[in-house]
Amino acid sequence: MKQPLFSCVIPVKGARPFFDEALNSLLAQGMGNDLEIIVQDANEGRGEREEGRGVRWFCESDNGQSDALNKGFAKAKGEWLFWLNADDVLLPGALNKVAELIKSSSSNSLNWIAGNQLLINDARKVVGCSVGNGWHSWLYRNSVPHVYGPSSFFKRELFEKVGGCDTSLNYCMDWDLWIKFMKSGAQYLRVGDYVWAQRQWSGSKTQRPKSKIESDRQWAEIKGMLERNGVKTTLAGTIAVRLWRFFNGNIVRQFVDRVKYSRSRSLKLKSKR
Repeated sequence: MKQPLFSCVIPVKGARPFFDEALNSLLAQGMGNDLEIIVQDANEGRGEREEGRGVRWFCESDNGQSDALNKGFAKAKGEWLFWLNADDVLLPGALNKVAELIKSSSSNSLNWIAGNQLLINDARKVVGCSVGNGWHSWLYRNSVPHVYGPSSFFKRELFEKVGGCDTSLNYCMDWDLWIKFMKSGAQYLRVGDYVWAQRQWSGSKTQRPKSKIESDRQWAEIKGMLERNGVKTTLAGTIAVRLWRFFNGNIVRQFVDRVKYSRSRSLKLKSKR
């Protein structure tokens, strides 16, 4: 088997009712040997399970999502890495779009690609759209890069260069990773399409109702992460980014797309033949 172009890690812990949809959304990409799927399962006692179809399943304890991602990426063989949460789905044709962008790029230093995201509910009905900005060095001096978790694809060398995911973080390891990429000199190239759908449901770590203590802990973690990275978000910087999103049409596009998707009963996970 040749070296895969992409390696995806799915971190799993406990019962995940939407896991099959997540896995099938990857298998439906039709990438063949260009995609390796690693399931990093925190349920112990089952060792390694070879699932076939490019899926490798490892059952071993971990110290949270960040640790699971580090463990999974350490086993990965692909040139480009990304992860998919067990609640979410990769949209049809997403990896082909990323692969085409890689092939068409004139820069040999391309090592980070970002895409746009949809928000879906339990029944896969689209409830929101989020279109990110392209790269802007000046604006990102005082704000976090506009990138969403599993819609980000990055080279192995870049991930290893910044030391991987911070295992002390439970809520904002993705923000921390993007900031470390940025501080290392990396600048993402954006795919103009939606590539990932994040599921909004009561069992999600980030979306479920939280007590005040847990919410305070989450915001304290974010604040500490920003301080450690030397990032000072300012009101002026935040307003500038939002104005940029308005004038470049991204906010309008989100609204129009949201209306379009609302006409469908549920999001389709297979490409049209």
